[in-house]
Amino acid sequence: MTAPMTIPSAKGLTEKAMLVMVSISQWTASKLDPQVTEKVNEDHFARRDAGRWRKLLVPKEALAAVAAIASETRCFHYAQTLPWHDAGPRILPAKNYLHYSQELQQKKGAFEHAVAEFLDQYDLYRSQAPVRLGTMYNPKDYPTVEQLGRKFALEVSVSPLPAAQDFRVALADEEIRTIQAGLEARLVTAQAAAMKDLWQRLYDAVFRMMERLTALDTQETRRLYTSVVTNLQDLVDLLPRLNLNDDPALENMRREVEARLCRYTRDDLKDNPRIRKWVKEDARAILDAMSGFIGGGHAQHQG
Repeated sequence: MTAPMTIPSAKGLTEKAMLVMVSISQWTASKLDPQVTEKVNEDHFARRDAGRWRKLLVPKEALAAVAAIASETRCFHYAQTLPWHDAGPRILPAKNYLHYSQELQQKKGAFEHAVAEFLDQYDLYRSQAPVRLGTMYNPKDYPTVEQLGRKFALEVSVSPLPAAQDFRVALADEEIRTIQAGLEARLVTAQAAAMKDLWQRLYDAVFRMMERLTALDTQETRRLYTSVVTNLQDLVDLLPRLNLNDDPALENMRREVEARLCRYTRDDLKDNPRIRKWVKEDARAILDAMSGFIGGGHAQHQG
């Protein structure tokens, strides 16, 4: 039987959260070479649509720092927010806004610094390109520094959640009420999905810990990474800021996980079989308790 989930009104959601979207653009630094593509296909007696050859205009490591920060920013954005119906924006609870905005500002600064360092070296990379690419080199493939600078951006946009009662258009009253009811239902559904997402995150993190400890006991692996412990602790620290409804069941479960699974270090878990046994038993009991909140159907427990 699935446990009930606390879902307040849609109005409550619009007062507690906002929509946020991160847009990141980068120069791909690659270019399709039709001449090389044609030659490779001919040399291998392949059809024209068998493959396409793309050349790297600068060494891969030249943009590694930019790409790493972009990836890290996307991961942070998804971890610190909750799902919305559309693919673009996500729900940001108001109580997580300060932490989120401060971290995003730092990441934006790091991204812009990495871009600036790349642009400082761009002329050098461009001058080395004829040797790197040989006969594939084409100066027209390379934008100017000014043009290139405009291909990089990391932007964050924040907007309020739509409120059904604020809907104003020149339609008949009955049509407006229909649209408002649909929007209200969408907000309630989004809120339920966001809370379920939090339960699933916590379930998955506990399951991964139990899985890793089981692998250690069965000698499938001799390694236990520190991240097994720190990832769970980080999630436990984050959940209060993402708990849209201040759901007491989720908060109680979070505290249970913190008290029973986050009290030991990585070395405690790796070197002490008795502690591993206790933690695995506690993890299994917590997973059983949580299964009702996520509707079951998750991976089988191990160990």
